[in-house]
Amino acid sequence: MADILCDTRLKSEEEAPKVIILTHGDADGLVSAMIVKAFEELQNKNKTFLIMSSMDVTLEQTDKTFDYICKYASFGSKDRIYILDRPIPSVEWLKMKYLAYTNVINIDHHLTNNPTMYKDECCCDDIYFYWNDKLSAAYLTLEWFKPLIEKSEVYKKMYEKLEPLAEATSCWDIFTWKNLGNSQKELLLKRRALSINSAEKILGAGAFYNFITKKLNSENYTEEIFNYFFLLDEAYNLKIDNLFDFAKRVISDFDYKGYKLGVIYGIDGDYQSIIADKILFDKKLDYEVVAFLNVYGTVSFRSKNDIDVSDIAKKLGMIVGYSGGGHKHASGCRICDRDEMKKKMMEIFEHSMNKIKIL
Repeated sequence: MADILCDTRLKSEEEAPKVIILTHGDADGLVSAMIVKAFEELQNKNKTFLIMSSMDVTLEQTDKTFDYICKYASFGSKDRIYILDRPIPSVEWLKMKYLAYTNVINIDHHLTNNPTMYKDECCCDDIYFYWNDKLSAAYLTLEWFKPLIEKSEVYKKMYEKLEPLAEATSCWDIFTWKNLGNSQKELLLKRRALSINSAEKILGAGAFYNFITKKLNSENYTEEIFNYFFLLDEAYNLKIDNLFDFAKRVISDFDYKGYKLGVIYGIDGDYQSIIADKILFDKKLDYEVVAFLNVYGTVSFRSKNDIDVSDIAKKLGMIVGYSGGGHKHASGCRICDRDEMKKKMMEIFEHSMNKIKIL
């Protein structure tokens, strides 16, 4: 189940408009969720919120999360449901029409979530898709609310306050920080982009979201959040150095269609993007694709040049019975059922403990 970042449903009037946000649990998704809440509250401070996040963006997990959401609430024309930086529920789930009479907005940038894939599905006709694979979800979310700045100065001020964070988040998430130059402005943007990732990984989703949300009333919002993120970046980099040494020791080779693919088990998801970048651009190692096998039953792919791992992840997920996909150079899928893995471990533990009793 996804983590609950914010739940104010019981703190307001029963008829108050409901805003439900399901987002990706990385920095891009968390910043997106904060932006939605900030602008929705400016429109109506009486709105109630349920904000949930998860790193598991498979259709199976998305359907389960919306089963939970819809079990305890019904939604009408006054309510809004945002699905950020992740896919909408499966077509089969949407056909049950739990969300048919409310406003559903999907803001995303993953190649495998291109809204054109739903053009023949009647159950998706009323979903607002805002998609662009050249920007991150955070910047797209800010752009979604941009028309409001013509209506009031308060919206304009909020937009200007959040734009530096959204820009740096986008720069990190789609890895454009690697293309920045050496001007003072670009060096600062690169430093901010990397520090956003570091802060989210060290703080965790909940604390990161709370920090960027609670600081919103600050006059010096950008300076305050990034000064703190810069400190966390130093600690994160020390951890990265140790993990890179570990990765070089344990990586194994796999030939995939003539590409040199490195397989690694034991690197937490919080560090995979940076570790992959170090491996892929280490000329001595000479890998073109890196696959991280995770204890949660998922595989994360990273690649360079023209190798599209979103297609690999999608096909691998389909072969083993799960969904998969993502970006051209960063994608993932599930290959093992997490609940089955947990059940197996419990069975081994209980069986072995019972044996100990008679020794």
